[in-house]
Amino acid sequence: MRSIREALDAMMPAFTPRPAERVGLLDAAGRHLATDLAVRTDAPAFDNSAMDGYAVRAAELEDAGEEAPVELPVAGESRAGGPPPAPLPEGAAMRIFTGAPLPAGADAVVVQEDTERRGDRVALRFAPKPAHHVRQRGSD
Repeated sequence: MRSIREALDAMMPAFTPRPAERVGLLDAAGRHLATDLAVRTDAPAFDNSAMDGYAVRAAELEDAGEEAPVELPVAGESRAGGPPPAPLPEGAAMRIFTGAPLPAGADAVVVQEDTERRGDRVALRFAPKPAHHVRQRGSD
């Protein structure tokens, strides 16, 4: 029996690339670009939150869970369209809203449904992985 690679190698000579052609945007669905397209700017332009919640360092919440929440002080907030946030201090969380820039030092967002605000502190009941609920710069 042939391997997949052998079968593909045997079939490929039967296929020839089609010449490039210009089509309107509405007719371009399902087609491939004939040449690479380079963008001039990153979109999004900065790492930002995909959800309302708290920006955190994932490593500081490795043991967090429903039965054993990790409680951290809240070190400010980051809002979409607002000024850039201060860096996230170690051992703290920052309130963050959808589309807001991630503070330096943070690498994940815990959604507000997995938290309980306690005055100037927040109890986090979820252990995120790095990049959880983060739209990374240039990912679109």
